Amino acid sequence: MAWSHLRLSALPQQGGVLTKNNPLTPAARRALVESRKRASLGWRIIHWLGSLQLALVLLSTIAIACAAATIAESEFSTKIAQTYIYKAPWFLVWLGVLCINLFSVTLTRWPWEKKHVGFIITHYGIITLLVGAMIGLHTGFEGNVTLHKDKPPLRKVTVNRSIIQVESPTDTALYVMPFDASVARPSIKSPRVFDVPGTQLRIVADDFSDNLRKEETLAQSSKGGPGVLLRFTSPRMAQIVDMPLVLESDSPTEKDFFGLANIVLQRDPPMKTEATPPETQMVFGRFAPVVQGSNIPTGVAVSLSQDGRKVTISTADATSATYLREEIMRKPLAAAGSLVTVEDYWPDFEMRDGRPTTKSGDPNNPAALVRIQSSSGDGKPALVLSPKGNGISYQLQRSGKSYANGVAEKGDSFALGWADWEAELIESLPMAEITTFLKPGLPLPEGEVGIPGFRAKLTSNETSNVPSRWVPSGEITTLTDGKNVVRIGYGLELRPVPFSIRLVDFEVPRYEGTETPSNFIASVEFQDAATGELKTGTARMNHPASFPGTILANITGINYKFSQAEWNPRDLDETTLQVLYDPGWLFKWLGSLLVCVGISIMFYLKPKSTPRPS
Repeated sequence: MAWSHLRLSALPQQGGVLTKNNPLTPAARRALVESRKRASLGWRIIHWLGSLQLALVLLSTIAIACAAATIAESEFSTKIAQTYIYKAPWFLVWLGVLCINLFSVTLTRWPWEKKHVGFIITHYGIITLLVGAMIGLHTGFEGNVTLHKDKPPLRKVTVNRSIIQVESPTDTALYVMPFDASVARPSIKSPRVFDVPGTQLRIVADDFSDNLRKEETLAQSSKGGPGVLLRFTSPRMAQIVDMPLVLESDSPTEKDFFGLANIVLQRDPPMKTEATPPETQMVFGRFAPVVQGSNIPTGVAVSLSQDGRKVTISTADATSATYLREEIMRKPLAAAGSLVTVEDYWPDFEMRDGRPTTKSGDPNNPAALVRIQSSSGDGKPALVLSPKGNGISYQLQRSGKSYANGVAEKGDSFALGWADWEAELIESLPMAEITTFLKPGLPLPEGEVGIPGFRAKLTSNETSNVPSRWVPSGEITTLTDGKNVVRIGYGLELRPVPFSIRLVDFEVPRYEGTETPSNFIASVEFQDAATGELKTGTARMNHPASFPGTILANITGINYKFSQAEWNPRDLDETTLQVLYDPGWLFKWLGSLLVCVGISIMFYLKPKSTPRPS
């Protein structure tokens, strides 16, 4: 393209000689524009690129995209907005075209005059600002790093960018690929396929869950010890929990039940050590009950219907529940911190030779013997189990003393005395092992974060109907098609930095007389990987540490800033720092400054108008 026609000497003169004090009249400028557009294809392109029509199309599209991104961010997540709009290639191209439009519109004002100064500075400021934003979006990052005083320095930080790592079976090398399953959600209808480098194998992802749960189950084994699978249910809390236990040695196996109780499996039944004596009640369908036993009343009242078919249990807080007698016989029921068990029943009660019996099978005088054992106390309760034939014997303890015991076969349930929790024996095996598997959990309440992951399988042209496995974030999972094995990892990217960082000390000062933290002070040590130079820094609230931290690094934005993000109240030798790296900072700062200067010139420093030559 020839640019010689842009020289001032080649411009047509109207109304006299062009000087700084003798600008073009509007009519002369319009004539000049039309003249050079006719004379040069280059000028026609420049005027089209700098046209108001193109600017309106670009700005309207960007405005609509930003509005859509705002909605996506509020309705879905920031990742969705960034992936499909802010960091999408089309948005970057659109911003680039907008920069060309802004630059071209300044050229359409050539030759420039004093009145154009503010206009030109403002447009170049916007271009500089957009360039800085694009640099920051695509080369900068925000992440975090968790440091511990007793652990070695780290040279990687965790950034908010999901990736998969695939280990090729041909060279055992790790291959990394960006993949965020929560954004590009795979499904059976729209699976995501990844080629395993160096092979004909493919990894097919066909499902996603943002709340994977680890489940344990009991499996028969030729090597393991006795095992049981219990299912705990709480109708009031709508909870169902499966818990397998296996005896791998002569020592008891113990598990914690959410801090509420301990579950113990041992070979021999525990010794019976009664807690407070149980309260017994002989209840009648037509007469008042007879109460005997404990010196401390439980406050639980039991009544029997006149036909003996129903049992009603009432507590001191005026709550009651009615059950069919046949369904609860010899099954402990939890009520107000006690276990209520209907031990025996006589439809036509009478005493014969000092022993209760029944005269007939008709409900003429129904009566039932009820035992009420208090399970309250200060100690943590425990459920102690031992294998017994095809089932188990169990004992419920508190403070080391039992308040209920019994035998359960497969499918039997019994109350525990912990709120409304019940236990059911699902399986009892003489030789067993515990296997772990993943499955999608229920949707999480807003604000809670679970373990995300996707379901995948390893396929090839030679195999079909291969099993799928869930690949959780933060773990390595092995996939196989029956012949080949490939290891795959999924999670956030660990990005290397050109220095190491070590936690020297971490302090949490408190407000005087309280346990409320007044500050978080992390003393860190940086070491440059290239030169070995050491530098210390302190990150505290509203005061980040930085590396390299020089004046030039701070001005240019080629600087890593570390701010206090999280802390571990149970381990004051550990802290988590937020890491911010934004090499586009200088461009954004200069662009903002130029925009402010340009607007000030346009509105507050207008050049004085000069009389036009006659």
